Amino acid sequence: MKILLCISLLALCVLLAFLLTRKYRLRKDFYYNFALFNERLLNEVSYTKIPLPAFIEKYTFGGDFYNLLLEKKKSGFESGQYDFSYLSEDERKFTADYFKMIGKSDAPSQKTYLASVRSRIEDKRQKSEESYKKYFALYIKLGFLAGLALIILII
Repeated sequence: MKILLCISLLALCVLLAFLLTRKYRLRKDFYYNFALFNERLLNEVSYTKIPLPAFIEKYTFGGDFYNLLLEKKKSGFESGQYDFSYLSEDERKFTADYFKMIGKSDAPSQKTYLASVRSRIEDKRQKSEESYKKYFALYIKLGFLAGLALIILII
């Protein structure tokens, strides 16, 4: 009975640690999809010049970024809320500015703008991926150690 309790307690601590990494995972997924969206939009603006709503229907994205795109499409790409708890205030402002700029001018200026923000988005994507890797490993190890500490206290 004690062994079963110890195993379940250890599993619970590791599960709680995994749940604590959720915001890092969501942030990483958001910026992955954001960078993918920017690259695809840059290619479309450069070559086919399809309208933005048709572009969103043509490609699929995931997670909160896809929900953001659907909301933007419904509102006609007017300014909206970017209340993602895992984004900082500066990141929310950058995202709002990005969506204010796309689809508002001619193709050459869109291409120039999208190319200019490419490096910033890619930098944010890399930083979010690095922080996810770092904190994921840290939280899982801490959860495991906390579980072991609780097991020692029980025994």
